[in-house]
Amino acid sequence: MILKNCKLKIKNYELRAVTGWSHSPKLSYILTPIFYIIFLSSVHAQEIKVQAKFSGDSVKIGKPIEFYLSAHYPESLNLLFPDSTFSFAPFELQKKIYFPTKTENGISKDSVVYMLATYEVDSIQTLKLPVFVVNKMDCTQVFSNTDSVYFQNLVKAIPDSLTTEKLPLKVNTNYLSVRWQLNYILFAIGGGILLIALVLVWVFFGKRIRKYFKLKRMAKSYETFRIKFESSVEKLDRDFSPQSVETSLVIWKNYLETLLSKPYTKYTSKEIRTIENSEELGYALSEIDRMIYGNTKGNVHAPFAGLKNYVRQQFEKKKEEVAHG
Repeated sequence: MILKNCKLKIKNYELRAVTGWSHSPKLSYILTPIFYIIFLSSVHAQEIKVQAKFSGDSVKIGKPIEFYLSAHYPESLNLLFPDSTFSFAPFELQKKIYFPTKTENGISKDSVVYMLATYEVDSIQTLKLPVFVVNKMDCTQVFSNTDSVYFQNLVKAIPDSLTTEKLPLKVNTNYLSVRWQLNYILFAIGGGILLIALVLVWVFFGKRIRKYFKLKRMAKSYETFRIKFESSVEKLDRDFSPQSVETSLVIWKNYLETLLSKPYTKYTSKEIRTIENSEELGYALSEIDRMIYGNTKGNVHAPFAGLKNYVRQQFEKKKEEVAHG
């Protein structure tokens, strides 16, 4: 601990022989403490040896450097070293390490290592530190030698103005191949999170997702059938033949078989009329049979329009089953 304001108070002491002004008590009281301080400091300086040294000869800005401070003094004296309240300018104290006192033949030795850092940019920076001799009524400072370090500049000075042609640039256009590295740990973590997320989505929303895609497939399949069926009927109207009639009927049976999962392609028209029990469908199939087996054209659009309406009804019914199933 440091004693910052050491005051010396001396009583009952006269310095008549030295001053020659014993006839003036008032002046004697003023000069006595001054001469006593000088005398005491001289005695302490002779008895105490304080040494200081930096651990290196150079320092960088913000980088720590060690400053060693040691003192040899008589065993009877009490010494204090600077602590964190002391000013180490131009340096700043980061930490300190105290070593135990060693005494041999009546001479004690104390030492401290201060870890210092500087943020000044002076080319040469110096430091000296005192130790404090504690007396009964005051304390006395005894300074070490002064040690210095050189400041190392990390950035060279750049001129205020410099043309582009004189810039100290080095150009290298050679391709540098860098081996690509996969962060397997991060990849595994990301894959695990993605897998868990997919599982949770499927657990909570799997049924809705399946319905959505099934309805999309059904709508696409129905639109494909409609275009193909209408094209076949239009061709039949332009160029009638029993084979063309049968081709259009097969297109209708194939789609209905896929939609309702029944073997309509293997059923005859009579069997279909019996299974479905629909007057409109029965009339349409009877008219189509006349076209095929009787080779009579008649009204082509009416019976095939009946087949088309029947498919649309079955499609809407199936769509409702899937949506609310």
